[in-house]
Amino acid sequence: MRNPGLKILLALALVLGIAAADDSRYHQKVDGISVYLGVIPAQLIRGHDKGMHGGAEGRESYHILVALFDSQSGERITDAKVNATVASVGMRGEKKSLEPMSEELLSYGNFFRLERPGRYEIRLEIFRKGVKAPVVADFYFERPQE
Repeated sequence: MRNPGLKILLALALVLGIAAADDSRYHQKVDGISVYLGVIPAQLIRGHDKGMHGGAEGRESYHILVALFDSQSGERITDAKVNATVASVGMRGEKKSLEPMSEELLSYGNFFRLERPGRYEIRLEIFRKGVKAPVVADFYFERPQE
């Protein structure tokens, strides 16, 4: 990622997400991994997102951002493959790979369409080398009214 403004924006989003870590809606410890979730309206990063995951369109577009840390050592996990499924509660949803982002503050992210206000389930599948089964973390996000 070569855009310094985008790096700053992503770092800010990550810091805000970690600051909310005491709020279990955005942080979980699962099988030795601390999983931090951020959900950011794409409008906040418009202009910076052209090369990022193919860009984002419309008010329904949100950027899902995930940071992973080893629960014991606190070291950032940089070798994972992460998939996310985002769906209105009770619906099938959309599944995408979360792409590695930034060299210094590696996190994983992609854009998803949250068509209407309401509650969404975000299921993360985290694949690590040498581990057969993925680590699964389920989060809920409430898309606000506009």
